[in-house]
Amino acid sequence: MIISLALCAAAPRKRVATRLLLAVLSIMTFAGLAGCQGATQDVLDLESPQAREARRAAAHPAVPQETLGNGPTRVGLITAIMAPGGPSRRERDIRDGAALAVHELASTDLSLLVENTDGSQEQMRDAAKLLGEQGVKLVAVSVANEPVGLVRDALGTHHVPLLILRADASGSSPDTFYFTSDRVDSAVEGASYAVASGRAHLIVLTPSDLTARERQRLDRGLSSYNIKPVLVETSTATFAGEGASAAKINDIDAVLLIGATDGDVGGLSRLRANGYLKPNAAVIGSSNWASAGYKRPELAGSKLCLFGPEGGSRMTKAYLQRYERTAGEDAAYGFDIIALTAGLVRAHGPDGITVKNIRSPSGFLGAAAAFRFEADGSVRRTCSIYDVQSGGLKLIDPAPRSF
Repeated sequence: MIISLALCAAAPRKRVATRLLLAVLSIMTFAGLAGCQGATQDVLDLESPQAREARRAAAHPAVPQETLGNGPTRVGLITAIMAPGGPSRRERDIRDGAALAVHELASTDLSLLVENTDGSQEQMRDAAKLLGEQGVKLVAVSVANEPVGLVRDALGTHHVPLLILRADASGSSPDTFYFTSDRVDSAVEGASYAVASGRAHLIVLTPSDLTARERQRLDRGLSSYNIKPVLVETSTATFAGEGASAAKINDIDAVLLIGATDGDVGGLSRLRANGYLKPNAAVIGSSNWASAGYKRPELAGSKLCLFGPEGGSRMTKAYLQRYERTAGEDAAYGFDIIALTAGLVRAHGPDGITVKNIRSPSGFLGAAAAFRFEADGSVRRTCSIYDVQSGGLKLIDPAPRSF
């Protein structure tokens, strides 16, 4: 059974023939958003973003511990909001997205115990130990760089699933799940979109800073869709008109361009100049593209596979009303921590937050589209397809609500 965690009531749709239809379990609906939206917009129009952030920080200072909701099932969240340099936008968005979800979805089902740390190993250990003593059913960790093992060690004999807000599941244990998606995930999903659209003669151009681990994940992700690129090469390759590779890269109908720097665009231009691409060859980008890349004429008409909430959804409206800023990908991840756990409790009861249930092959439906966990604990998400037009992005294919 699929647990529907999103706040939009769109009909299920398919992008690939093998995807399964998900049975939808409705969590809740919002009320009264329209009446409040105008007042919020007036504030946004009058204040600069800096002034707005300063006002909100003064009105809502970070505290070491928070308890949100009053439900009997407890889940924990460890943040780095108390970092010496102040909270990052990412940390604020994750925490605020989770708080919004508790308020709107689960205030009587869950209690979210938030441990706001400075991001140090010492405070993370203390936070994990305290959460374990309070009997939480799951611990989510937004801290980006510290070892996951220290949280597991601090929990001691309190074995619960860990939800880590990172993308790379390297070295994961069976009860650890990685919850965010990155440029490799975006590139893989974008390539699957191109191939499903009939463009099977694909070449992949990788950025110069792609790590060996990312390359392994890229290869494995493409293979999972049975995608066999004609060539995988760095964007700095010369693509001379002779040599072993020249014969097999003729008539390319799709280019997966993970980066959008000068070097990356230069590689694409060399492919075009050497006549390797069909006139109508598609260029597929990734979430790694900076907005400046949208203005490059060489990239006009490219397609991007992007994760996160679509503008105008009920979640984004509620977030804007509550926090006076736009909900991005990180806010959606924070929201989905609660949506996932609340959905499991409602579907399976107070003890429903288990590794087995989290690994449901049908997946889940959240604010950041449909997602499920792979065997290594990494997450796979559906994404929205955007077209690069007039220096910006236009949504052309909303994220599928099923796999």
